[in-house]
Amino acid sequence: MPETHELTFQPGLIVNQEFFDYPDMQESAKNWLYLSKYRFGTGAFYGYYDGVQLNHLQFGHADRHEGVMFEGFSPKDCLTIAIFQKSTGCVCVNGLKVKSGDIVIIDDSKPYDFSSSHRTLMAIVSISKSLIATEIPRILCATDKKFKDNNHILSNTIESEWKRVSEELNLFADTNEIEVMEKKIVQAIKYALVGQTGEGSHLTEGEKTALEVRSYLLNSLEETITIQSITEQFKVSDKTLETSFKSLFGITPKRFKYLLRLNHAHKDLQFANAQMANVSDIASKWGFSNFGRFAKDYKALFGSLATETLNLTPEQL
Repeated sequence: MPETHELTFQPGLIVNQEFFDYPDMQESAKNWLYLSKYRFGTGAFYGYYDGVQLNHLQFGHADRHEGVMFEGFSPKDCLTIAIFQKSTGCVCVNGLKVKSGDIVIIDDSKPYDFSSSHRTLMAIVSISKSLIATEIPRILCATDKKFKDNNHILSNTIESEWKRVSEELNLFADTNEIEVMEKKIVQAIKYALVGQTGEGSHLTEGEKTALEVRSYLLNSLEETITIQSITEQFKVSDKTLETSFKSLFGITPKRFKYLLRLNHAHKDLQFANAQMANVSDIASKWGFSNFGRFAKDYKALFGSLATETLNLTPEQL
């Protein structure tokens, strides 16, 4: 397991940071480790993280204004509880189809995968496993299920406590306030989950196949693969595969494949030597033969020309 997502609690530390690209996103969430990142939304890249650290937990928000897919690790030695407050498209976390009002629990010991077709707003609590083990031990084995935020108890508690943090500038001058706030958050988690056993993925056979196809494409993209060859290999009809992809990821498998290729070209351009490489060679590597269309779609997805990405210095990445 990676060691670079250590979470050292600094009680009273407040973070409120916008980000406009992936490096900014990583910098604003240092406790989280992103292994792979793909952009699915066009337009300006934007989002923000905010939060406050207490003695054994941190809580706040993550707001991403575009469609993304990534794999990563939550803070080390913590469970992370994500409450989905707003989503304007499809959201899939570890094979769970998630909607507003759902709670997903993420374990640091294994990578999680996240995809959204549009904007998502989450309230997030990362809590030390040592505290979980004594206060709410039953959720240690609940990371493959989703729950409902009963009566919005947890979401409302986070909002009210964050409002206090934002508005009462000297709130933590009294160090007892940190402990009191932590107890409120833990109690809200208990009340929100009371009486629930959690809900599994309940995916259709087509959606299960769509997850397999996604993994296949992520690992085989440089090969010559057609949607027809995929449907034949996975013994699924075109219609079922398209419907299932839209249900999980909000886009067709053809569009998904195309966006993956654009993202891989983007990554290669970021790290290529501008003196040794050119845009057309990298575009060709990822199966783009119409360079005019590539240039147009690349700019729409990443907000800059491919030539501009190629000429970025390492310090600008």
